[in-house]
Amino acid sequence: MSAGVAAAAPTTEAPVGFSADELTYDREMKLIIARGNVTFTQNASSLKADHINYDTVDGAVIATGNVEIYTPDGGLMRANYAKVSGDLKEGLIKKIRYTLADKSVLTAKQAEHVQGNFTEFDDVAYSSCDFCEDGSRFWEIKARRMTHDKNAQTMSARDATVTVADVPVMYIPYFSYPDPTVKRKSGFLLPGFKSNRSMGAGVTVPYYWEISPYTDFLFSPWIATKNVLLSGDLRHNFSAGTVDIKGSYLRDGNRDRYNVEATADWHITDVWRARADIDRVSDDTYLRRYDIRSNVYDPWLKSDAAVEALTESTYFAFGGALYQNMRSDVNDDTVADAVPLMRFSHATTPDANGGYWSFDASSAVLNRKLGDDSKRLTFETGWHLPGITGWGAVYSFDASALASAYRIDNYFIEEKGREFSGTVGAFNPQASLKVSYPFASVGEKYSQILEPIIMGVAAPNSQNSDKIPNEDSNNLDFDDTNLFSEKRFTGVDRFEPGSRLNYGLKWGMYGKNGGSVSALIGQSYRFSKSDIFPPDSGLVEQASDIVGRLSIAPNGFLQLNYAFRMDRHTAELNRNDVSLGVGNDLLRVSATYINLQSRISEYSAYNTRKELNYALESKLTRYWKVKFNQQINLSKGGGVLETGGYVRYEDECFAFEAGLRKDYTYDRDYESGVTFKMGVEFKPFGAFNI
Repeated sequence: MSAGVAAAAPTTEAPVGFSADELTYDREMKLIIARGNVTFTQNASSLKADHINYDTVDGAVIATGNVEIYTPDGGLMRANYAKVSGDLKEGLIKKIRYTLADKSVLTAKQAEHVQGNFTEFDDVAYSSCDFCEDGSRFWEIKARRMTHDKNAQTMSARDATVTVADVPVMYIPYFSYPDPTVKRKSGFLLPGFKSNRSMGAGVTVPYYWEISPYTDFLFSPWIATKNVLLSGDLRHNFSAGTVDIKGSYLRDGNRDRYNVEATADWHITDVWRARADIDRVSDDTYLRRYDIRSNVYDPWLKSDAAVEALTESTYFAFGGALYQNMRSDVNDDTVADAVPLMRFSHATTPDANGGYWSFDASSAVLNRKLGDDSKRLTFETGWHLPGITGWGAVYSFDASALASAYRIDNYFIEEKGREFSGTVGAFNPQASLKVSYPFASVGEKYSQILEPIIMGVAAPNSQNSDKIPNEDSNNLDFDDTNLFSEKRFTGVDRFEPGSRLNYGLKWGMYGKNGGSVSALIGQSYRFSKSDIFPPDSGLVEQASDIVGRLSIAPNGFLQLNYAFRMDRHTAELNRNDVSLGVGNDLLRVSATYINLQSRISEYSAYNTRKELNYALESKLTRYWKVKFNQQINLSKGGGVLETGGYVRYEDECFAFEAGLRKDYTYDRDYESGVTFKMGVEFKPFGAFNI
């Protein structure tokens, strides 16, 4: 039998709802007696039990047997006895088990609910850990009394002891923390322990300040034996964008050392936006010496700002960029500031045949304290026609013309041993046609595609002017990724002259259930000679080096990628780039190897480089994970650059990690040496980092 009844008690403002297998009313005692799957509801709260007596005079509810109270904040209290008011705002609950909104569990001898706001728990044990078979939990906070203030959204404990594996490890007379319904709240966060060679051992004491619902500030001083480093992070969100400003500061002897890192993004309209990125530091080694960016080395820092507009077919940007040099072998005064910078791009709607026009314009003004200054204005227009023939060939026709005008001041031409100041221009028209014909074979278990590719580029055999400094085309590296590129230089200050033919063969095999193997090999042939390319680029002769790539990924156990550039005369490999991943969760081996021959030219981004990075990683069990990694310079006179590893344990309520890193590099006043870090985390309170 099931029944329902609504009654109004003197102490309640909303109707009370009952449902039960058996429902009776004692007129003499004025009691509603419910038995079997009883549910009592009031506002957003509800109570379930095997047996409930409801006093219609004073609104008191006495529940026994498998008592469950569901709170409006998503919590669940379980007990064997509860006496509460009709509106469930006051009462006494015994032998309680309270599951909070974040699924952590609090047990107590009894709890008293007062004024619908405060809940006082006696003889409390709290943890986010799951219960073991014997009823214990890995860690617990045991307190004489704990108070949950729902209005203030805080949990506070008195006479608390932290136990790990039932062993007391810490006594805390009093502490409070936000309850699980709180996303942000002002207050001190868990302190951390941190040390390095420059600062010594110390403690971080972070304080979080919720300035408004849209603005907050995290202040994190690092108080160490050798110095005090102040750092902070100010964040602000508004309806049209975000602002984030980070910084740090310390006084080192007679020097003020600091850094500022800020980003701002303002979406003015659906089309227009303004953005800014600021990255500045007081000196070259500050970030590494004081572990501001975890020993990451940046050869330069870039700060830029721009106003941008973006539609389906048009992009416009106007702004500028400043660069801060971080290298000891480069004079700061020779680094250019690029202010202003402008870029415009537009593509027309494709016609009935798929053809469309593109229009691009850009300008740059570069100024240095020492060296040449330049101003550049560039226009480029092109017509493009992609498509597929009726017999299955895939083609792409592109015709373009690029014109640039420069104003150069104080540019020293090394080849001529003299300085140039004046105006100069450049013009580069070209047309290209790329055609490929894929042959496909479909099988029961796998499919194959064999695709020969040929691309012809027609361009005048004009020369690059030696009066134009190379500012934006310094990174030239011929490989499989730019084999079929119309432009192999990344910028507009240099262009590839003369007509040429690019050709290659691509093959791939793809399994029905996943997995693939693919390969590409190709070459470029130029119909005229040119001295624009550096000696070791692979493009000096009319017939280029041979480039290719092999990718093998039959399943999740093995992934291999190998890219190469091979001398066509000697078959010597001038470039090797290998990445390997093999194994499963129990043991995973990953490695990357790169071998690049000498790149001594104005286009070089690096010199001869042979480097191996490898890592061994194992998920020993569901909770334990270990990793070892090493970085080795294999070039002559090189050696180990870094060795490291860590061990980590993590379950639903606790995490532990210990790591060791040996850095063999140095930079002026930065010497890393051995770094040891250890951290423990008690969820949801946060982490202690050592």
